[in-house]
Amino acid sequence: MLIKIIYSYFTLGNLTSLSEKIRLYLVQKFPEHPMLTIILAQLLSSVEKARQAVGSTTKQEHTKAVRQADKQRDDSYRSLRDHIRAGILRQNEAYRAACQALYPIFEKNDLLLYNLADGDETTAINSLADDLSGSEEQAHLATANAVEWLQEVIADNQNFVTTSQQRSAKRTGDTTVPDKQAADQLKKSLDLLCGALETLQAVGEPEGIHEAVNEVNQYIKEANASARLSQ
Repeated sequence: MLIKIIYSYFTLGNLTSLSEKIRLYLVQKFPEHPMLTIILAQLLSSVEKARQAVGSTTKQEHTKAVRQADKQRDDSYRSLRDHIRAGILRQNEAYRAACQALYPIFEKNDLLLYNLADGDETTAINSLADDLSGSEEQAHLATANAVEWLQEVIADNQNFVTTSQQRSAKRTGDTTVPDKQAADQLKKSLDLLCGALETLQAVGEPEGIHEAVNEVNQYIKEANASARLSQ
């Protein structure tokens, strides 16, 4: 089983580097495997488009603002989630009961939603906000002193959407593949490759597949850790 790539940690440049490192290793390890040859060729195409996007978009003034907005909504969500989770341990009965009622709603919408791709995270936060908008849920939030806190999460999520739209508008005349599109294509190629590797590992072929999965896992583990530290 392959370690999950935490895409939300990665810049497009870092993800491109990881993809190319994995691709080069597997090309050398399995130079004639029919299925992997096709998938690795697709990954190469995605890597090349991503490189072009990195070269053009790192100069865009809104790129940094988008990543800052993403981090802000991540921090807002995580602080609210942790606040509700901590409230479950309070001795105050009403406060504890409110948090016990609220926390399953966070679980339903993915406690780690900040690890999702940008668009999926936006959808997940919107879903969480909808689930917490009922009168009963609002009463629980009030008991837990978290009504304004939730509004901050919603506002930060909307700010991310607005900032992303402003960046897109700046690129209207740019014929290079936008970095979001390049990143999405790269993620799909990586997911396809990871799925293929897990399938091959399950059937135990070709020879050396278990060693290859272990090596790729090491690449992913190191890249996840490095990308997280650089946030």
